[in-house]
Amino acid sequence: MPANKPTAKSIREDIARARAYANKSDYLKTLGCLASAIRGLAGSQVFGAEKFEIHAHLDEALRDLNKMKMIRKLFPAGLNYKKGKEKTFYQTLMRLHKKLGEAMEKARVTKLRKRLGVLDDNMIKAANLVKADNKLEARKLYRKIAEYFQDIEGIDSDIGNRLTTFGMFPEAIEYLTKALSVYPSDVRAHNALILCYEGMNEVDKAMEAIKDAMRRLGGSEGLYLRLAKLHFKKLEWGEVYNNAKAALDKNPLNSEAAKLVKRAEPKVFTGTKAQSTNGAPKKNHDLTF
Repeated sequence: MPANKPTAKSIREDIARARAYANKSDYLKTLGCLASAIRGLAGSQVFGAEKFEIHAHLDEALRDLNKMKMIRKLFPAGLNYKKGKEKTFYQTLMRLHKKLGEAMEKARVTKLRKRLGVLDDNMIKAANLVKADNKLEARKLYRKIAEYFQDIEGIDSDIGNRLTTFGMFPEAIEYLTKALSVYPSDVRAHNALILCYEGMNEVDKAMEAIKDAMRRLGGSEGLYLRLAKLHFKKLEWGEVYNNAKAALDKNPLNSEAAKLVKRAEPKVFTGTKAQSTNGAPKKNHDLTF
């Protein structure tokens, strides 16, 4: 029985909710609300005109229930409620709620598995188009996949990572940016976005992508090292030193970070900056030590 004593008002509200859910074809919530109403009716002290009114509403709710497609299929003659048999009818509704819930969950899982199979097939087809150097058709298919499977969590991140792997950086950025707007802490999307900008030699954008990743995920050895390398390309020795040192603090055995620190130290502590004879930064900024 309910923790709070049922009233005519609470029973009428359960019946009203059951009818509303029946109109939306929500089987489980319809059955749940009806069961709650029946249970309330059995444990209430409602008499006279109020009880008559409740039974009238209950009859209407049962007609709504019996019109539902799945109920008609399971109970061609309909579910019948008899006054005085509230406990029995309540148990019938709850058994039906349990069985329908299990059946609907099984159907949902089966449908999802089938849908994910279709998704995998299309992903493979798109990858084969890329390998066949038919990138235009691959882009079209990836867009269709993203639109059709937009309800699948992480779909944009998945597509963006695949495009990054194929070296299709500009195309990947669109999906990765969208993925991060929905899930700002998506580690895979952050890493792929940084890789895209690095691959396109968009140094400033790569730096911003790394800093955004740090804001969302915190500083890591890998992110500090990547940022140090990008600053090295711009001969920004102070930032090279600071970030390489941060990477080295995370992992004292990081040989790349150690080399960058060693390379930047004389520039930072002597206040000098490597320049060509005309005063412009040198163009060859490869990380060779």
